[in-house]
Amino acid sequence: MIKTIKKVILSLLAVIVISCLIWIILFLNPNLSYANQTQFDIVTIFHNQELEESTEVIINDVIEILKRSELYDKNLNIQLCLNDDKIYPNLYPIFGTPLAYSMFNKTIVKNGEFNFNENIIEVQWKINTELQKHNLTKVLAHEFTHNLQSNANSSYKIRTTFPGKINWKLEGHADYIAKEFKNDGELKSKIEKYLIDSKKGELRLLIIDNKDGTKQIHSYFKYALVFQYLVEEKKMKFDEICKLETDLDELFSQMIEWSEK
Repeated sequence: MIKTIKKVILSLLAVIVISCLIWIILFLNPNLSYANQTQFDIVTIFHNQELEESTEVIINDVIEILKRSELYDKNLNIQLCLNDDKIYPNLYPIFGTPLAYSMFNKTIVKNGEFNFNENIIEVQWKINTELQKHNLTKVLAHEFTHNLQSNANSSYKIRTTFPGKINWKLEGHADYIAKEFKNDGELKSKIEKYLIDSKKGELRLLIIDNKDGTKQIHSYFKYALVFQYLVEEKKMKFDEICKLETDLDELFSQMIEWSEK
């Protein structure tokens, strides 16, 4: 009886180990899942369908945005895995329903219809029946900035976001770079917009409109504003902000007090 139980346990362990090895091999090698891969500068796109005509233009625009980040590394190869494959985007059990998510040097497209020629992503969430359009360049720049963060300090990113936790510093930095807030001189006017939009509904779920007609998550807007305040008014570096122990709401209050002077 004991021998039988040991055999069953060993068999289960063997299955688990083999399954983990297969998962690791598939995740580290997206070329095993996709029919094609196309290189644009530091970005490799894995795809099954033919890429749209404007794909290279969009990717180059994203790279130019990334170059404004202090974390930019020209030697990093970012792998963009599109959602035209049934296996790869579903390998990792990501929490929630994001448009895309990043892990290490990979950005995996999860939801939505990506249109490179029109530079938009269209998505319709179950929680909101309205069809939303998001700026494709900015979404990719946001996720690629997370790749830069992993490249700079992977242990911090893993430690502060697993499993499925939101680190406002990482999200704020990603939106600060992706939305091209850096040194735009508009921090006070954006704070005013944030406070006006805050009166529109439940903040956790609130989606706000951008000038170009696309959408933005209201809470991420807050993170980006606080990050901009710390960088441009407090003259802090990315690493220094990550080490801050001050609560977000306290930093937000400090920013509001500064904006009212």
